[in-house]
Amino acid sequence: MIKNPYQQLHHEFVAAGAKVLLSSGQACVAYGIAAFSKDGDWIIEESDASCHAVLSVLASKGADYRLGAPLDLRWLAKGWTSHFEYMDGDIRVRADFCSRPPRIKDINRLWKDAVQKAGISIVDAQSLIQLKLTRRSRDYMAIGALAEELGLNGNLPELALEYLQDYSPLSKAVKRWPNIAAQCDREAVRLLLQDEPRDNVVNSLAQERDRLMDADETRIQRMIRVSAGYQDKFAVFKKSWKQQGAMLMQQHADLCSAAASLLEENLNG
Repeated sequence: MIKNPYQQLHHEFVAAGAKVLLSSGQACVAYGIAAFSKDGDWIIEESDASCHAVLSVLASKGADYRLGAPLDLRWLAKGWTSHFEYMDGDIRVRADFCSRPPRIKDINRLWKDAVQKAGISIVDAQSLIQLKLTRRSRDYMAIGALAEELGLNGNLPELALEYLQDYSPLSKAVKRWPNIAAQCDREAVRLLLQDEPRDNVVNSLAQERDRLMDADETRIQRMIRVSAGYQDKFAVFKKSWKQQGAMLMQQHADLCSAAASLLEENLNG
């Protein structure tokens, strides 16, 4: 069996005292709808203890910061994400952390509804789908797979009706649960109930995806505009760190200092 460095890393974070939930691509792996994911994403508790534990583990592996905010409560609370990478043999491991992910309105529910897979705490399916409503078209394949495996096949009608991405499985869900479908406000579901032509349903699904992708693109572009000065400062730091051989905790101190003056706007949500 091929080793999954992200699952091992999760166990190390927890052993060091961090409270974290595995998310995004690696959560899809845990749910069995993806064979692999090239990086790791975690939701981290907003606490000094969790941040310190994660930084300690990453420092022990010789990790470096990638462009992003420092892993610090001030910036986690503003909705920013921290990014790291290191080499594990021939594998480049990338680890990303946030505490207030986009599109998740109730962070407490996120922790309350977390599930266990192979001894690892991961985000629940509903939250994972919300996290996957991004500007990337490939994420909607994952959403559809989650909705089909856990909703349609797992007999969770609301999950299936709200998030199935293709005509055939959505049509099957509407026929299986017509009374529940009648309570759903999704346009594609309404069109199926009205026995509209297939093209109309397919077009509705495509337009829905486009609206969601555009909303996330708008969010990303806003973050890019606000953090432009910080990105420039990070590039200078990155060059200096390489020249000096700066270790992770020195990088962290530099970024905290830069962020204090350059990341002032709250981008949460």
